[in-house]
Amino acid sequence: MSKYTTLKKTPGDGYDRIQWYDAKLNTHTIRADDPITALTVAPGERTRKPGKWKGQKPYQGHYWCAGARTSVFHESMTEYAGMMLIDHLYDIVEVHAQPMLMTFFDGRFCYPDFLAVEASGTRHVVEVHPKSLMKPEDEVKFAHAARVCEVLGWRFTLIDQLSDIVHMNVEMMSRYRHHRYTPTPDVEARILNAAKTNASFGTLHRALVTDKPGELMPFLFHLMWRRELTFDLTRAFTEHTPLTAA
Repeated sequence: MSKYTTLKKTPGDGYDRIQWYDAKLNTHTIRADDPITALTVAPGERTRKPGKWKGQKPYQGHYWCAGARTSVFHESMTEYAGMMLIDHLYDIVEVHAQPMLMTFFDGRFCYPDFLAVEASGTRHVVEVHPKSLMKPEDEVKFAHAARVCEVLGWRFTLIDQLSDIVHMNVEMMSRYRHHRYTPTPDVEARILNAAKTNASFGTLHRALVTDKPGELMPFLFHLMWRRELTFDLTRAFTEHTPLTAA
């Protein structure tokens, strides 16, 4: 068996089940009806091998996940943007692409795009599927996945729409997501204290001016990425954008 061989679907048997590969491509299977048993799900390799062809439009690659400090495969730039949003909104410590095959009681199935593990231990299944490509069968499949996740105590997120504004705002912060931009405790305290009396990005920016132009801006954007300073992602970011300390 070669690396990244697709885990083939099998007929439904009246039960929901989860299958995954370990690092040696051994297949593991559980019934998806018990939160304790579900803790054994530990993907080691991708369960689906996406195709490649001449003239292919979806751009495959890897996204560097700041929370997990590792690169994760994406099948398209839409998935890239979706993973970037999840990386920003949640405290991710582990992430897997195409981590499992979920087969539902009625024989329907899906290969989720991502499985993230949050700092709290919560498992988080993420599907990225644009509304423009959504078919009735997809809606049923995602409803099944959401139901199974609820039974297991997992979080389920379907990203079916990401506005240009949200995308640009997250992309802007993501440039400073790497931990190399983590401020020292003194610098972090200076920025957060200044934010208490400077409510907008513009006034905060001016309050943080030093003799070195832009010296503290990477640290400011890193704190925004970490949600230490938050703003409305659905509105265009300008110097008048209000920032709120967490």
